[in-house]
Amino acid sequence: MALQVCGRQSNHPFYIKALDQNVYSLEEINYFIYNHINLVYRDFFSETLFEYIDIELGHKDIAEKLREIADNDGTVQDFIKCILNESYYYSGFELGKIANAVMNIDNMSNAERIKIEGDAYYKAGKLEAALNVYFDILNNMDNDEVMPEAFYGRVAYAIGVIYAKMFMSRNANSYFARAYEIYPDPLYARSCVYMALVNNDEEELLKTIMRYHISDDTLERIRKRVGALRREIETSDETLLFIRNFENGNNSEKIIDDWKKDYHERIS
Repeated sequence: MALQVCGRQSNHPFYIKALDQNVYSLEEINYFIYNHINLVYRDFFSETLFEYIDIELGHKDIAEKLREIADNDGTVQDFIKCILNESYYYSGFELGKIANAVMNIDNMSNAERIKIEGDAYYKAGKLEAALNVYFDILNNMDNDEVMPEAFYGRVAYAIGVIYAKMFMSRNANSYFARAYEIYPDPLYARSCVYMALVNNDEEELLKTIMRYHISDDTLERIRKRVGALRREIETSDETLLFIRNFENGNNSEKIIDDWKKDYHERIS
C-alpha cells in the first residue's frame, strides 16, 4: 500500500476527537483521513495538528504547506489533498478511489458523509456495520437537512442489496419496495421481481407485478436472468465440490461449519 515510510513515531500522542483515539505517526493520521473521510472537518486541520506534524513527527515541509493553505482560507479538500499527496503513504491508485469524495467533501451534507462510512463498511464486507449506518440515515430522514428523495432511495436500496447478500429475501424485497416508494426508480421495482423469483414466492411475485405494472416482456427477461444465475451457481466448481463431498460424507460437518464461518465473517 505505502509508497514509502512517512517518518518517525512520536512518544507523545495526537488525540483525534472524532475517533476518541490517540495516534503517534503521520501514517496513522493518513489512515484516519483516508478511512474516515466522513469524519474529517475543517477544524481537524488546526495549528495543533500542524505543530504536531512539524515538531513531534519532524515533517516541517508538510506542516508549512498546511499552514499556507490555512492562511489562504483553504478548503477541507485542499488540506486532504495536500497531506495525502505529500505524505506518499497511499499510491495513486488508492488516492483515485476516494477522489470523488474528496472533491465534493466541502459541499457534503451530514447524511452524505455518514453514507460514505456505510459504503466503506459494505465494500469491506462488514455488512452488519453497513446496515446500522444506512438504518441511521433512514431513521433521521425527517431530522436531517433537506436531501433529495433519490438519495434516500439509494440508501433503502443499499439495505435491500445487503439483505439479498445475507439470503434474507423477504427483508430485501421490503427495502427494495421502500426504495421505490421514496423514489420511483424502475430499478427498484425490477429488484422486487428478482427477489420474488429467487425466493419462489408466487404470491409476492403477483403482488409485485400488479403493484409496479410489470410488463410481460420485462418479467420474461428477469425470469431468464434469474434462471441463468441459478444455472451458473448450480454448475460452479465450488457448488459441485460441495455436493460431491457432502454426498460422499467427506467432512460434511466441516464444510457446513466453514460456510457458516465465512457467512458470519461477511456480515460482521
